[in-house]
Amino acid sequence: MKIAINCAFLQPKGGGIKEYIVNLVKSLSVVAPDNQYMIYVLKDFKDYAEECLKGCDVTIKTIPFKTGSSFNKIVRSLNEGRFWRKEEKKEKWDLFHSPFFHAPRLDSTPLLITVHDLRFVKYPETYDKLRAIFLKHAVKRSVKQADKIISISDFTKRELMDAYQIDSAKITTILEAINPDDFSSMNSAKEAPSEINGSKFILTVGHLEPRKNYNRLIEAFRKMKGEHPELEDYKLVIVGKKGCYYKDTLKLIDENPDVVYMNFVSHEILVWLYRNASLFVFPSLYEGFGFPPLEAAALGVPSVVSNVSSIPEVCGKNVIYFDPYSIDSIAENLSKPLLDEEERKRLVEKLPEMVNSFSWKRNAEETVEVYKSFTRR
Repeated sequence: MKIAINCAFLQPKGGGIKEYIVNLVKSLSVVAPDNQYMIYVLKDFKDYAEECLKGCDVTIKTIPFKTGSSFNKIVRSLNEGRFWRKEEKKEKWDLFHSPFFHAPRLDSTPLLITVHDLRFVKYPETYDKLRAIFLKHAVKRSVKQADKIISISDFTKRELMDAYQIDSAKITTILEAINPDDFSSMNSAKEAPSEINGSKFILTVGHLEPRKNYNRLIEAFRKMKGEHPELEDYKLVIVGKKGCYYKDTLKLIDENPDVVYMNFVSHEILVWLYRNASLFVFPSLYEGFGFPPLEAAALGVPSVVSNVSSIPEVCGKNVIYFDPYSIDSIAENLSKPLLDEEERKRLVEKLPEMVNSFSWKRNAEETVEVYKSFTRR
């Protein structure tokens, strides 16, 4: 099959979608090398894409538009139609795969899209207004237009079915993964960040925004320390860029000297923090998949996590859960593996199983099965 993959998000700040694209394409070229993969990237990131996909047997082509502001991205998306239709006619693809939740209008090529979450529906404030409006219309059109859809969790699949009244047979859940090699002691910084100062600490990772639920976490952390003087030495370390509506969270951090906010950190520092944390906590209210508990597990650190959205699907029976809307529940469960050594040992023993439940090879193999289904129609 000749398969076109729209890799416009294969760029340094492409976030989780960039990681999905890179890992998927690398794995596809290994598990199904007989296919011809045409990888389309923005022209100003061609060199970056070539570096990311070094060694992959793929053809990299450029989309003749540059990245830019949200407004420019929307204009670009609206003007790309002519390019894609011309390319479709020239290359005669067997399948077009958009590894994110909107796609160009095509004349006849079957369309597959991957949907990571519906955050723009549930939390539109996490996008600027123009982007949110664009996504509202573009995603609805693309979901209806797509012949098949990949969702990255059953949670996202249910959301798609509810939001767009889609038949479940049209959607295949294919779980994502992490690269354990990226989260190993070999990639760790050699020295502790100055903010830690040799303290024992609990770690959490994610942008500062309301859906990450840091305000309740900080209150619960303070409650836990008040109820358990033996945990008085612990700090709470928050790592993540400022997202939206973060000022109340920063104010709470400033009022609590045992809460350390580190903003964005390098990968080496992040690995050091995971590796040296006593516990990882994930209080998020909404995740399409949720990588951080897996990243912590790869470095031998147990997690206490929210019991909503996709998080139970990812973490299974390998963590301790709490109600993220209840400060009491967060505080109570946060203290358990810190006070009960047997409970902590039980959790640590489950971590390899948790990490090994997911792999990019399996993701690619299941994606190839979806590709094959187009030839059987």
